[in-house]
Amino acid sequence: MKGLDVNTTSTYPTHFLRAIELIKNARETFNVPSENWPNPTEYRFGRANDNYYAEVWVDGMDWQSSYWILEEYKLRKPKIQPLMIFNSNEERNIFNNYDFRELLSAMFYYRRDSVWVKSKELGYYTDTIWPFLSLFKNETRYHNLKLYVFEHASQKRVVFWLNQDFIPEQYRDQKKRKRGTVVTGGGVPNGQ
Repeated sequence: MKGLDVNTTSTYPTHFLRAIELIKNARETFNVPSENWPNPTEYRFGRANDNYYAEVWVDGMDWQSSYWILEEYKLRKPKIQPLMIFNSNEERNIFNNYDFRELLSAMFYYRRDSVWVKSKELGYYTDTIWPFLSLFKNETRYHNLKLYVFEHASQKRVVFWLNQDFIPEQYRDQKKRKRGTVVTGGGVPNGQ
């Protein structure tokens, strides 16, 4: 009998029946290396078989984490793409769990709206998440990821690669705020 890949159990369940194969194929498509088995995470949004459902999975190297987004929307076949890639586990560990979860929630909320609801409403995330995310380096890797920084008074600066499709357009090229400036909903400091 041929050896089974990822023959293990997980703390978190999944609704994607062929997720392992999707991730293995996506690694080649997007040129993202991994020496670890992919695992579902606790981060998910929506209900399976609804007009939008997503799960975040993680793999990567022993020294860094790669997060994948698996989505099904409008009852089409599931799609996968890299969501976030950290250059080191130290960078991931800087991200406090609350802000990491809130950033993912903001991205899910935006993505559902962009592919299905189309209200162009970003919710309270225009106050809690998007103003604290800024473009660190305008370089693209892994198909559609750019280097971003996230920080505020209670969150130390963390740098990571982030998928452009999950960031509202008005925040994609937002530069880091200078102390004393206020960022408006469009990501532009007042008075500039």
